[in-house]
Amino acid sequence: MKMFLRIFALVLWMLSGTILLSRWWYKNPDRFPSFSESFWRYLDLLFGVGNVDDAQNVELFVVISVSFLVVFAVTTVAIAVAHYANRKR
Repeated sequence: MKMFLRIFALVLWMLSGTILLSRWWYKNPDRFPSFSESFWRYLDLLFGVGNVDDAQNVELFVVISVSFLVVFAVTTVAIAVAHYANRKR
């Protein structure tokens, strides 16, 4: 049961962290690095963007993907540090 709660908390953290970071990115785009125009054109060609709605879907996909990777990296480092700190005791 303890393992289930840990996994549940981790999944809940990953989902909520990704959603919150994505929302913050959309509300404050000037605080995050912007991608080059050639990157967006490449993605438009890759996904076959035909109109503005398709481009917004690609942008949403990129924001959510990058947000997930950031939350995953921070979580992995935090778990590793906590595991190392507990091992030292």
